[in-house]
Amino acid sequence: MKNVLFASTALVAFGFAGAAFAEAHSSTSITLSGMGEIGITSTDNDSGGANTDGELELHNDVDLRWALVGMTDGGISFGANIDWDEAPNEEDASVFISGSFGTITVGDTDSAYESAMIEIATGGIVDEAAFYESEYDEFTGAGDSEGQTGRYDIAFGGTTLSLSYENGNDTGVAATTDDEVYGIGASFTFGTVDLGLGYITQDDDEIAGISAGFDLGQAGLVIAYQDGEIDGFDAQNIQGSVTVDFGGGTLGANYVVSEEDDAVGTNDQTAYGLFYNYSLGGGATFTAAAGYEELEDSAGVTTEDTRFGAGISMAF
Repeated sequence: MKNVLFASTALVAFGFAGAAFAEAHSSTSITLSGMGEIGITSTDNDSGGANTDGELELHNDVDLRWALVGMTDGGISFGANIDWDEAPNEEDASVFISGSFGTITVGDTDSAYESAMIEIATGGIVDEAAFYESEYDEFTGAGDSEGQTGRYDIAFGGTTLSLSYENGNDTGVAATTDDEVYGIGASFTFGTVDLGLGYITQDDDEIAGISAGFDLGQAGLVIAYQDGEIDGFDAQNIQGSVTVDFGGGTLGANYVVSEEDDAVGTNDQTAYGLFYNYSLGGGATFTAAAGYEELEDSAGVTTEDTRFGAGISMAF
């Protein structure tokens, strides 16, 4: 019989203290961590939907993360990661095995494209300064509906190569049928410079991207470019961010410009954000952010979105 050591009574009390289980006679462990957020936020845009009139709103969020890790007698690592957002609603879960052959991950995990691409710095208590993600939304359909992505990674030196496959969703109804998604990515580290390349495709849609991150000591710089074809139309996106150590915290700014053609013309997006993070110690961080986005559709109609917020995030 295995002897199990309870490393902290905080887990029993559910106190989010980063409690962990450790099995005394094996390398198996279970670790619980979490985060909390409290603050205020405001969104003012032209959509006319709920909570978009610019009034201040209270915000809170709770996230629990479980990390399960083990190792076989032959030295192969295995494990699972579970992320509960506003517990106990399960949001993400994935399982992996890892050895000299590389790492295989299956579940709610990044595609090879997302894994390789370097994301710009963003911020905010509810991402007020985050108007774009590393991957075009058109490629998230199959993953969101199925929640099953398989990715293979192998690393050697400062290079990591990745391949991924994402389930399709064939219901027999054309409106709800998604084709499989295939991705490839490569990331490289050259001293203080990181480079990420990726390609992802679903049926006739495809996106290729290149990104670079620069560690400048007291500052950091990220630049990324994406180009592809969505539903038969061209799409391009360029984004960048800079972060600087300032006043005992980190001051950051980002900028995004994108274009996507449709049957009528071009849809344009311009967005930028400003954020500041200051560590209060003990895992608590004060954050404040503001962002602005302008969208012009192919008919020439322009909409604006302004956001700001501030609060404290807590890591446990």
